[in-house]
Amino acid sequence: MSANPSPIQPIEFKGRMILVSILRLHPAEPVALQEALEARMHEAPDLMRDMPVVVDMDAMADTPAQDLLSALETVRQHGLKLIGLLYSEVSAPLADRTGLPLIVLGPRAGGEVPLRPAPKPPIESAPQETSEAAPVPPVQAVHTPSLVVNQPVRSGQQVYARGGDLIITGAVSAGAEVLADGHIHVYGPLRGKALAGVRGLDSARIFCRRLDAELVSIAGHYRIAEDILDTERGDNRLITLSGETIRILEI
Repeated sequence: MSANPSPIQPIEFKGRMILVSILRLHPAEPVALQEALEARMHEAPDLMRDMPVVVDMDAMADTPAQDLLSALETVRQHGLKLIGLLYSEVSAPLADRTGLPLIVLGPRAGGEVPLRPAPKPPIESAPQETSEAAPVPPVQAVHTPSLVVNQPVRSGQQVYARGGDLIITGAVSAGAEVLADGHIHVYGPLRGKALAGVRGLDSARIFCRRLDAELVSIAGHYRIAEDILDTERGDNRLITLSGETIRILEI
């Protein structure tokens, strides 16, 4: 052994957000599944290739186990990287057979994650007899600060507003990524990726001066550039989530 051991630790945990898609499988013939995957790969080969996904098999409760395993293998063969199975009664028995971990996600639709919990009201003490009533100070409104970025977000950069909204006064370049637990406001062209409501806030919205994005996402539901119509691109756009559908409107 060396007399002067290195101060560098052999392991280090670092926190960083990554975008993981949920791939929901529905009952279908093997040929139909292959055709659907091939169509998606053809639409966006660079995005889909090696995309990390968690597979949701809850809709396939009546499908035999062997067919479920075959479906997972088909997904693998099309270049997607399976990092786990979304926990359900359907997926639990398959974990050991596939070697994939079971993933338990937080609240989704119908159970939004609040941006920040409201403070508990103060407990009033029993009134005491005094000669004069003490003045009651006004209660201040609870304010959740937004993250304001007063410069362009360039390619390769990532900005995340944890627990609130994100306001960007400049442009978001292609190759850049902006994320927020709440809403996202871009007062310039949006050419990169914008992900609002990343902790499950379905009512989050994305506002931008001009939409030409690589990807827009709200609460895990997304649309890539190839899915955004030419008529939906342009100035002054609002992106919302309706059910499981991303809608793009002019404002």
